[in-house]
Amino acid sequence: MKQYVIKISAIIIIMLFSSYIKAQDTSYTIKVDTVKIQKTKTITIAKVLTVPKFILSVSGGLNTGAMELTSHNGGFSRSDFTSGRNFSARNGFGFNIIGKLPLSKKGNFWIDFIAGFDRFQSDLFAKNTNEGKVSYNSINGGVGIEYNFTPTHKVKYFVGANPLVSVITGKSELINPDNNRVDINIKSSFRIGYQAFLGMDFAVEKNFGFNLSIKFTHANLLLKKSETPEEDASTDPPSSLVGLNDDATTTTEPIEFAGWKQFAYFSARAGFSYFFGVKQKRYKLPN
Repeated sequence: MKQYVIKISAIIIIMLFSSYIKAQDTSYTIKVDTVKIQKTKTITIAKVLTVPKFILSVSGGLNTGAMELTSHNGGFSRSDFTSGRNFSARNGFGFNIIGKLPLSKKGNFWIDFIAGFDRFQSDLFAKNTNEGKVSYNSINGGVGIEYNFTPTHKVKYFVGANPLVSVITGKSELINPDNNRVDINIKSSFRIGYQAFLGMDFAVEKNFGFNLSIKFTHANLLLKKSETPEEDASTDPPSSLVGLNDDATTTTEPIEFAGWKQFAYFSARAGFSYFFGVKQKRYKLPN
């Protein structure tokens, strides 16, 4: 009986030990999936134009008279013209050629070389020529200073001024009440004045663009003069040669066509600009 108990106990111990060994052999497998995310980096490149080494601008447009460079309703008045009250012409047209050189590397200050032609005529738009008509031509030029606010941008805003020298000539045809005609030739008159202007250059490409500007011109600020007309009755019709006669007469005998007159006008211009020596630089901007 004792031996029987010992055998049963041994079998139970062996079974328990086997269960413990099997329990110790149990393992778990854990599978982990990882995803690698690629980071993206944005690089910003800025394109900047260098300051032009030279700008050549060609423009043209309309003129409108101011002060005494005007007349009633823009047409011709024989009495105003002969008494020297005004120049009896208001509207006109003209063109300019301007060369610009920068005075510094930053390109804010420029020196301008200006040449132009302006014409005024009483019958450009107004057709009331029953009393006659008049026209003036002004060949002018000057050297001035310009300030450019945005010299390295596509749109370049500027403002400036310059002294101006002008040679002004003209021609008039007077029709008297008896329908007789008198031709008046206004001889070349040298005057000194000034211009003030503002505008913009718009670069379509780095070397080419358009320009717009508005300017005010006072052409005869200095050297005003009036002189007695030189009549020539031998011509048909009769003619007279006079100066610009823009100074008030101080003699007791008034001078025909003479009066204190300002040859002043506004102009609106549009045209083309050529930018020389411009390069395009690229800069990497910090993120």
